[in-house]
Amino acid sequence: MFDDPKAFYVLYIAPILEIAILAVMIYWILLAIDRISAGGKLKGMSLVFFIVVLAAYGANLAELHAITWLLGAAISFSAVILAVVFQPELRRLFVRMGALLSSSEQEGNAQLLDQILESAVLLSAERIGALIVFERNDHLDNYIATGPFECAISVRSFQTIFWKNSPVHDGAVIVRQGTIVAAGVVLPLTQNFEYRMLSGTRHRAGIGITEDTDALALLVSEETGAMSIADGGKLMENLSKEELAVYLKRSFGARGQRLTQTQ
Repeated sequence: MFDDPKAFYVLYIAPILEIAILAVMIYWILLAIDRISAGGKLKGMSLVFFIVVLAAYGANLAELHAITWLLGAAISFSAVILAVVFQPELRRLFVRMGALLSSSEQEGNAQLLDQILESAVLLSAERIGALIVFERNDHLDNYIATGPFECAISVRSFQTIFWKNSPVHDGAVIVRQGTIVAAGVVLPLTQNFEYRMLSGTRHRAGIGITEDTDALALLVSEETGAMSIADGGKLMENLSKEELAVYLKRSFGARGQRLTQTQ
């Protein structure tokens, strides 16, 4: 029955080999995509494309028909595959492009910065969790629309919003041009492998919004009272009052991003 080695290979060996190869490939690709950055993805995808072409040729010679078909389809739909792999980066790019269509003139305001700093210190001392997002060039209209809430910046405003019995205390506050414009906002959570061990969603949400936009997020931990800043997808934890003041003034002071609208 198996006098023909090629028939035995095609009927029994090739299917098992294909299943094993496909399982390893899929696992490796998903693991790699989850861990690497955009630059690494670009270099990796270039290398993978070259390997796929060679693998398709080799699979065709070895008569691994399923793998040959799969690799051929991957080459044909490479544009769709790239769009899926780079979805977070493409989303950030489109947000940046939208921000270019309109810009607002803002000017720093020392009194507002003092109010924000005083609020953070008070919330920290009272162990009241908080997430305050400051809009910069990238507009946050989609997030603001989910929880519109307009009031002036003050220590009492932040204390009231983030008080544990407030209906919006678990969400984020968004500040635009020196005014609170939204509260109780649900933000996207970071998928960065580096922050997988963070407990709770507040800090992961703060990092997530700064990955998708150029916003800056100020966080206060409900468990420890620690003050942190998320900016550009990076988290700076356990900041002192002085360190927080320096960072806010550098970001929104005279030489940084403007916080309030020019009159």
